[in-house]
Formats: sequence, structure tokens, C-alpha cells
Amino acid sequence: MDSLSLSRQFTLESGSRAIDACEDPVELRRIAKMLLSAWQLQSDLTRHYGAQTLGLPSQY
Repeated sequence: MDSLSLSRQFTLESGSRAIDACEDPVELRRIAKMLLSAWQLQSDLTRHYGAQTLGLPSQY
């Protein structure tokens, strides 16, 4: 986690504490699905811009 900026470390810690404090299983499922979607979007964007940087066709 040392490679993250202070702002990102703060955001990560804030989110972690919110998850730790949540005792509602329905809310935890909602958060998990939201994080899964964000992870996949980030992965797609990384793949797209990586291909663009290398001059390769994007797989969209």
C-alpha cells in the first residue's frame, strides 16, 4: 500500500472502515457487486489504453 498516494490511501482506509462497520448482509452484497463491476470496468479500460499505447487493436 506504500505505492499509493496519501489521498488514495485515505480513500482505501475510509472504504475499508465502512465495510467493516456494515452488519447488513444485503448492503454488503450490494457493495461487493459494485466493487466487482468497478474492477471489471477498470480492467477493460486498462486493456483498452494499453493496446492503444502499443498501437494494437482494442478488443471492444
